[in-house]
Amino acid sequence: MAQGVVPYLRTFLSELLMMHLTMEDYLEGGEINLRKRNAEYEIMREILLLQVAADNYNLNPNEQFGAWFRDLERLSENESYILSCQLEPRS
Repeated sequence: MAQGVVPYLRTFLSELLMMHLTMEDYLEGGEINLRKRNAEYEIMREILLLQVAADNYNLNPNEQFGAWFRDLERLSENESYILSCQLEPRS
């Protein structure tokens, strides 16, 4: 089985969004910004490669963990926010 770290999809999507917002689609003279297009292509290629790699994983649920997790007390959104502020105070 192949080993590796599967990064969060959010990382790639954030990078795509940042690129979309900071780089122009067209250069002066109306030329397509190929640098931006190539960077977008590379990010999408990485996403596809990770999807292929993820097919190698066969994750079976651990019933003991599932039972423990289901029994956890759920926090309200406000309780979660308060706890978050205690762990990482706002500056």
